[in-house]
Amino acid sequence: MRNILYQASILLRNNRKVVLNNLHISMTDFKNESRVLKETNSMLKHGIVNKIFIASLHESGLEEEVVYDEKLILNRFKLSTRKFSKNIFFQAIKYIEFLLRIIFFYKNKNINIINIHSVSLLPIGVLFKYIYGAKLVYDTHELETEVTGSRGIRKKLSKTMERFLIKKSDLMFVVSESISDWYLKEYNIRKPEVVLNVPKLFKQESTNHFRQKFNIDEDSVIVLYQGALMEGRGIELLLESFIFRKDDNIVIVFMGYGPLEEKVKSASSENNNIFFHTAVPPEVVLEYTASADFGISFIENTCLSYYYCLPNKLFEYAMVGLPVIVSKMKEMEDIVKKYNMGIVVDESNAKAINNAIDNILKTNLTQMKENARKCAEENSWEKQEVKMINEYKRILYGK
Repeated sequence: MRNILYQASILLRNNRKVVLNNLHISMTDFKNESRVLKETNSMLKHGIVNKIFIASLHESGLEEEVVYDEKLILNRFKLSTRKFSKNIFFQAIKYIEFLLRIIFFYKNKNINIINIHSVSLLPIGVLFKYIYGAKLVYDTHELETEVTGSRGIRKKLSKTMERFLIKKSDLMFVVSESISDWYLKEYNIRKPEVVLNVPKLFKQESTNHFRQKFNIDEDSVIVLYQGALMEGRGIELLLESFIFRKDDNIVIVFMGYGPLEEKVKSASSENNNIFFHTAVPPEVVLEYTASADFGISFIENTCLSYYYCLPNKLFEYAMVGLPVIVSKMKEMEDIVKKYNMGIVVDESNAKAINNAIDNILKTNLTQMKENARKCAEENSWEKQEVKMINEYKRILYGK
């Protein structure tokens, strides 16, 4: 019945020129938001809406408007209050300015679905729901109230706001099963739909970018860390591990950017088995991933959000058939063991990481590579897209 109503609505919109528009609101500068772009493109492809607008914050050097195509438009809003202090009072003033800018900019856009991408946007989302008579979708990319930086009055305000407003949303998406279970138990709401943050299905043969760039021997094993170079990602532990290693035939490449970039560069200049590669554009990242022999994701257990995370990078490794080494975080451990696609490190120290590297070389690597690719295929964006689209049909065209 839901599909019949959906097809009928498409026909009606085509015949009567009825337009359904969608607004996504993000409090980032929208530079690296691949998940949101995958979601919006999937919505347009399946005819859920006719046009999608994205509202975000402007940052110096970025375009104020990006027209991906005539149906998908990003607007970055300049705030006169952006330069104000990060004091909670001034943050509230910035928030109000952002709210007012969006209200006036989109007031005549016939918005039917509102997507918000952080807990701080819940009040805006609920307000817009009633202003526009729209469906509200809460799409949280992490367990935001349980991150390392969430503490004190900010954490209390966020949790109180989320507890009070979350039931106003018509649909909720989360990025892992454990996070979905947490929301169900914490707020006694309908279980949020899990839409993993994963790449589209893609076939990529092995490449030699790292060996050629860094003159790495053909018989050397390349371990790849791909992603943000920041606290909580095990960067310093990985550096310690490879500084400690005596075997130059096993090397690590760090590819990314972030606050710890200089520390990685310094270590690479002093050690023959540590290399740094700048981040590459998303459209070619898998081509570089395929230059490694193993992938490593060593999230540290500094908060519940990290413990429940399932990083996109893990699936990027899997997409090109790389066995993985991961820290003992619940969701990462579950999926690595489910597919037998790598090794879980029980302890967070350099010796344990080096033991894991030595042990993975003794396993059936051919089988692990096949298992990794199977994981990527069974959890690809194309699979997530089906779940997501079905949920939109449910809230728009019936239970």
